Amino acid sequence: MSAPDPQYRKLSGRSLNWAGLGSLWIGDGYLLEVNSIFFLEWYRRYFLHDAMAFIVQRSKRRSAWCWVLGCVGGFGLLASGGAGWIGYANRKEDWHVALYVLAGIVGFVSIISLILLTINVLLGPSCRCHVLTSTGWHPLSAPNRLGPALRIQAQITPLIEAAQNQMPAPRAGTE
Repeated sequence: MSAPDPQYRKLSGRSLNWAGLGSLWIGDGYLLEVNSIFFLEWYRRYFLHDAMAFIVQRSKRRSAWCWVLGCVGGFGLLASGGAGWIGYANRKEDWHVALYVLAGIVGFVSIISLILLTINVLLGPSCRCHVLTSTGWHPLSAPNRLGPALRIQAQITPLIEAAQNQMPAPRAGTE
């Protein structure tokens, strides 16, 4: 008779970063981290009875991306407008079409960066999550936004405490 398939429940929040798409799943007595890039997947399992804490730490990643995307978008719109205006002012010249093309390309890139800036602002504050075990801090790839991370922390903390309470107490006289 074969063992039953493990049952998993996906926790809210996932992330997209340089390591791929990350998500957290809760299984029977453990937390499963899944990272995937196209057809490759990596799994890390953290047993709840080994976990000491699930830590959520705010990060400045959101502000850094806001600055980068805002500067690219703002300067891009200024450069696009300037190139378009210079092309319009010199419309009798042969090279004015090149300025229109440049203005269109730079304008498109700047609008995309401003759309990404808006999405970044709407997603909320960024954070980093860690699982603390006896072997050290283990950074998690997901979630990377504060709202989903706090919801996961509220779900995981009672499970960690319950798993630790089920551990057998050490015998007296042994160290």
